[in-house]
Amino acid sequence: MKRFVSLVALSVFCTASAFAFDVSPTQTNVKPVRRGPVAISEKLIRAVTSRSSEIKNIDLLVATEDGQRLSSLRGELSEPLSGDMALAAKRYIQRNAKLFNLPEVKDDSMLKMVRNEEAAGATHVAFQMNLDGVPVHEALVSVHIGKDKRVQLSNGSFPTINEITNQITISRQDALAAAKRALNIKKIRGTAKAEMVVYPEKDNGRMAYLVKMSALEPLGDWEILIDADNGKEISRINQLAFSRATGKGSVFVNHPNAGPATVEALNNLTSHGLEGLYCKAVNEDTAGSVNENDEHIYDPDNTHFDEVNIYYYINTVHDFFKKMGFDKLDWAIKATVHVGDKYDNAYYSPMENAMAFGDGNKLNDLAKEESVAYHEYSHAHIAQIVKLNYSAESGAMNEGQADYFACSISNDDKVGEWAMAKMNKPYLRILTNNMHYPEDIEGEVHADGRIWGAILWDIRNALGAEVADLLIHKSFYYLKSGSPKFIDGANAIFTSDKNNFGGKYADKLREVFNKRGITKAGDPTVLTGEQIKSSARFNEVHGE
Repeated sequence: MKRFVSLVALSVFCTASAFAFDVSPTQTNVKPVRRGPVAISEKLIRAVTSRSSEIKNIDLLVATEDGQRLSSLRGELSEPLSGDMALAAKRYIQRNAKLFNLPEVKDDSMLKMVRNEEAAGATHVAFQMNLDGVPVHEALVSVHIGKDKRVQLSNGSFPTINEITNQITISRQDALAAAKRALNIKKIRGTAKAEMVVYPEKDNGRMAYLVKMSALEPLGDWEILIDADNGKEISRINQLAFSRATGKGSVFVNHPNAGPATVEALNNLTSHGLEGLYCKAVNEDTAGSVNENDEHIYDPDNTHFDEVNIYYYINTVHDFFKKMGFDKLDWAIKATVHVGDKYDNAYYSPMENAMAFGDGNKLNDLAKEESVAYHEYSHAHIAQIVKLNYSAESGAMNEGQADYFACSISNDDKVGEWAMAKMNKPYLRILTNNMHYPEDIEGEVHADGRIWGAILWDIRNALGAEVADLLIHKSFYYLKSGSPKFIDGANAIFTSDKNNFGGKYADKLREVFNKRGITKAGDPTVLTGEQIKSSARFNEVHGE
């Protein structure tokens, strides 16, 4: 490992992703993987059961898809911890090194704390694996300590890296150029930067540059891994998510098909334009609306109408989350209307921490529908709590939650009614559906997000909107950054219920997740607490 210690002083820059209202042509889709027979390794089961003196009760174990390592563990996983919770969490991982696949080392430099937060009724601590100071790509373990000071949920385990299989022969600038060529980027929106990482692969590692580029063409917040030896692309992901004082202004409270424009209060203004405490509305086609009396009243076909509409929507959705104690978006997020030329989408960019709304071509104007604005803001909301890769099931959870909150705020199970009306379609997506996991997985985040959105809507129907909204919002704090799966989302919701509602809704939640196929017995990488206890008894009887 020492051969690359001196080569890690590289630039790091803020990540951002963008999330789409509709399917984005820039998105990298993932084909559904149909797993064949797989068994959870005996080594992993022994790692769990051998800690019986500390792990009191297991509700659910989820293994990685090859069955070899831990993906998540939920239950009563420790005695009450004492002292500094972050340090206690680190010691917990070290004591359970075999469970988390942590190599034996004489010091603890391998674990770098990247999160320490008290929120949603618990303490959340996460550690990044480092080798000689170089982060291992997406190698995170998070520990969630409940009100009882016990570990209630752990997410992730560390990859096995026996050796580094390549050399570092290209520079950071070479990697940036290679990434630009691979992505065929013609115009960059911001400053592209790179970071040296170890890319885990088949029990070994490759030195690579994680390059992040926010581009206009092709549109995206791109994260691309470049081999540090030969400059070739390893993988890519587009993190851009698409969508589609008090003054007063004319707005559509919902959308044009739901009723005429009305004059409504514009709260939290800090200027005579459409900029306030929680939103800065920008018009790409012209200078923004200005009125000394803070009266922004226009006909719907006036270019300034969309600025007013978006400002109103963003304040509405901000206040919705604020009532649940969320303050991470208590600043003026930028929302641009009339973006592009007949642009048929809307998006949130985490790299810019900003939203944009197109005028539409085949679709109607996306700035005139509340569900589109609420959807994009919900992407911004979760991005302030946890970074979910915009791909596979983590991307689908991101899309599903955005649809859920858009619908819950509107009290309507449909998204995109106005946007799709121009195509004579009743909506873009609907949360009242019969989709089931895993057979309905398609590998596209919006399509698969319909499954997760429907699950959340089922929870709302079972528990009521007020409880479900708070439960789901607080569950985000229990997710590990990167690429969690639906089962991890379920574990987060169960643990959120335990710490915020005393586990009151566990039975109803279990019914919902079982019905949709998420936690129902049959997944070969999932073990219930009873199955683990049975295995432990077997080993004990046979002296193993």
